Amino acid sequence: MNLFGWIDFYNGLEKTKEIGGCIEAASITLADGTSFANAVITRVDYTGNRFYALGFMDEQGTVRIVNVDQVSVIVSPEHKKIRDVNNQAYQKWAREQKRARALRLLEISKGAARCSYEKELQILLDDIGVQSVKELSAPPPEKPVLSVVGA
Repeated sequence: MNLFGWIDFYNGLEKTKEIGGCIEAASITLADGTSFANAVITRVDYTGNRFYALGFMDEQGTVRIVNVDQVSVIVSPEHKKIRDVNNQAYQKWAREQKRARALRLLEISKGAARCSYEKELQILLDDIGVQSVKELSAPPPEKPVLSVVGA
């Protein structure tokens, strides 16, 4: 991968702090042939102009950090809202993190005539698919699990 690809990932991750969401790749394949479907890129580390590490969460919820030289292919990376992510382990973790952040914003702005955190709070709610602040105190709904009878 060229330098500009890593810069794009890095900049994309920086923007997720402002606009919410994350970067999910259809798959990440390492040089040894190991492949991870629906990997969510969590970090790209660099020093100077040299990128050296990529962090991502796989579908089992394992956070992996690999040297960028070990990355062979990243297939279809795209920005997604947390509510639209295919990686269920990441989605569960991120929803809880963002829910806790939203509740903290509400707590520190309690009693204020106007919440100075309204924009950030709205982004958090939209990102996790919550329609109102009242839904934050309720546990997130579990996605239905389909089972095959007789399998």
